[in-house]
Order: sequence, then C-alpha cells, then structure tokens
Amino acid sequence: MVQHGTRAQARHRLRDVLIELLLLFAIGYNFLLAIINAQLFAVTPAMTYAAELVIYAGCFGLGIWTLQREKIAAVLVGIGLIAAVMLFRYVVEWRVDAKFIRDAIIPFAFLVLGAAYGGSLPRLFLRMSVIVALVAAVELAVPEVYGDVVNPKSYYVNTRGVDEGGFWNQDSNLFVSATRPGERNFLAGSNLPRASSIFVEPVTTGNYLVFFCAILLVFWRSFGPKRIIFSVGLLLFLIVASDGRLAAGTSFLLLLGAPFLRKLDQRLSFLIMPLVILAAAALIWVMGVEAYDDTTLGRVYLTVAALRDMTAEAWLGLDFDVPYRYADSGIAYFIASQSIMVVGAFLLAYSFGLEMPTEDGQAFKNFFMLAFATGLLVSNSLFSVKSAALWYFVLGAMWQLPKGAWFSHPSLLAGRSFDEAALPVGRATRAETTTAGTP
Repeated sequence: MVQHGTRAQARHRLRDVLIELLLLFAIGYNFLLAIINAQLFAVTPAMTYAAELVIYAGCFGLGIWTLQREKIAAVLVGIGLIAAVMLFRYVVEWRVDAKFIRDAIIPFAFLVLGAAYGGSLPRLFLRMSVIVALVAAVELAVPEVYGDVVNPKSYYVNTRGVDEGGFWNQDSNLFVSATRPGERNFLAGSNLPRASSIFVEPVTTGNYLVFFCAILLVFWRSFGPKRIIFSVGLLLFLIVASDGRLAAGTSFLLLLGAPFLRKLDQRLSFLIMPLVILAAAALIWVMGVEAYDDTTLGRVYLTVAALRDMTAEAWLGLDFDVPYRYADSGIAYFIASQSIMVVGAFLLAYSFGLEMPTEDGQAFKNFFMLAFATGLLVSNSLFSVKSAALWYFVLGAMWQLPKGAWFSHPSLLAGRSFDEAALPVGRATRAETTTAGTP
C-alpha cells in the first residue's frame, strides 16, 4: 500500500513538472523560435501554428484525465457552443478565420491544464517571474546583444508578415514598440528600450506584471515577509522595465480594489466588464476626447466609438474584416471576432458555471475579470496565448479544488511539498479514480 502510494505520488510530481514545462513553453515559445530564426534558419508562420497546436494538444492530453465528469461535460458544452457559432458563421459567410477559433480554444485548453496541476502556484509563478525579470535585465543592460540573439524584428517580419519599414528605429532589431519615438514613461531620458523579455515584445511583459500582481494579492499569505518584499521588488522592476503605464495603472487598480473584489460574490463578476465600459465612456466624455490617436485615452476613445458605430453584422460576428480594424480595442475585437452571443455566453458561464470553491479562487476570478476588461479597452493582446494562458491556468487549478477544503497555499517557507502540505487527503486518489471513470 505504501509502495503504491509512493508510485502514485511520483507520477503526480512528474505530471506537475511536465505541466510547468508546457506552461513555460506556452508563454515563451516565441522567444525560442525567435532565437532559432535569428541564429539557425528562417522560421515560417506554419512553424508557429504547429507550435501552438502542440501546446493545445498537450494541455488537453495532460489535463483531461483529472477532470471530474461534470467538468468535462462543461468544457465539451463550451467547445460545442463555439463550434456551433463558427458553423453558423461559415454557413452565412462561407468563411472561417483560424485566429478566431484559436482565441476561443485557449481558455478551455488552459483551464483543463490548470485543473491537472497539483503543485504550488505561488512557488511556480515566483520562479517564472524571476526568469522574466532576469531576461528583461539582460535586455536592458545590453539591448544590442538581445537584438542580435533574439532579433524580434526579423521574427515578426518572417512569422507575422509585419512590414520591416514600419519599425521606428531601423538601426535596432528590437520589436517596434520597444524603441518607439518619445520619452519613456519611467526613467525618461535614460534611452533604455522597453523590455520584451521572454515575450519578444513589451506589451506582454506589461500584461505579465499585472498577472503577477494578482498572484501576489491573492496568495500573499503563502509568500512570507521576505518573499513578499522580493516579489514587490520584481513588480516594480518589471513596471520600469516594460515602461507600461497601463500595466502599472491596472496593477494599482487591482491593489485598490482588492478588499472589495475579495468579497464580491463571484456570480456578479459578469457585471465588471459592462461597468468598466461605462466608466470608460464617462472618462472620454469628461476629458472631451473626440478623435483617435495612439495614446491610452485615444485607444479608450476608439473602444467607445467602435461600440457606438459597429454594424449589426459586426455585432453578430458576420463581418470578418471588422476585428482586424480594432486591434487597439480589445472589446470591439472580442465582439466582432466571436459575436455578441459568444461574449454574453462567456460572461455568464464565467460567472455562474466556473464556480470557485474557495475564497482565494473567488478573489482571483474577480481580479481577472477586472484586469481583462481594463486591458481590452486599449488592446487585444490578452487574447494571445502568452498572456491568456497564465490567467486561465490558475483559474483551472482553483476550479478543481474540493469545495471548502482549502483557501490558500501553504507558506513557501514550509519544508513539505504542495502535494503533501496543501492538498486535502483524497485529491490524488480522486484524480486516479476519475481516470478509471469513477465520479
């Protein structure tokens, strides 16, 4: 019996390691492919598609066996709804866009992967943040070396069809927004680039720091004083490194709203996005913004104007060209690429179907919706796998917990592993019996 338990524990730990590696690959595969593109051979768009297919297949392959039957059914119903809407749009327009299908699959893939994870979330993301910060530090210290080794410019020209002439600084191999004209928001006059780190472009570095801020706000009790101070230092460094004013503002908004979001009934989370949109419209009216420009307020104006001006076909997801006109408005992109029916179903399923059994899970769920809605005001970058994967992974991990059994991760100072110290007795055996078909 003891020997069987030891073997089962070893299998679970091996699975957790594989899951961690897959998650790291999901957010960093562009970094690896960019190095290959710069140092070995030209990477094609087909290679990036193949990498993403491997990621999604790995998510379902590793994760589906640990889900309870009712949760498998929920995932299948969600995927079925997406497929039905896509089929309807195909019948009407005789057109399919693989990018929109990819956007819709990411939440399901990483919910399933997260649900299979039995390791320590605080420990995992503290380590990941150290990796992100170290690469960013090297990039800021020797940007020419980063540009030569990774060469984001060449990578995006080869894999995304970006026009090389559109890069602001023709003497730099960094991503276009890493060296955009104008002073930095932070450390003005330093002439430092905006750090891309393992994400190859700066916007996702900003998205990552918002995510890590949410992790710290939810799991601060598990970090211990020294690690809290260290984590805050990492956050401050990433804010300065990425030069992300919106990311810094969103993190501050999460911090201010943390007491309320912790207590907000998770079934009301669907209200957060409409309230954010109303607040954005009020801000544009108060500030008197009347035209789009490439600033934060200008992009918020674009979102408000798009929601006012979009045609019925765009709201129903039947105009496939509209989403690409609104890359700077994630909310308009969301509606036009998926349809208002899918957006509404997403908000309701997120609020009522994705039930978090713990206080920490409820808090993270509300944090995500606020960060998601705020980020979508100015960009569709939160639909990329390197941004979205992290949020849905944590949601999946906390969705799978037994109801009422656990509200927080143990301290990182504890000597025992997460499997031994944090999980209630029986989760491992439940995963085993689920594989065998027992509810």
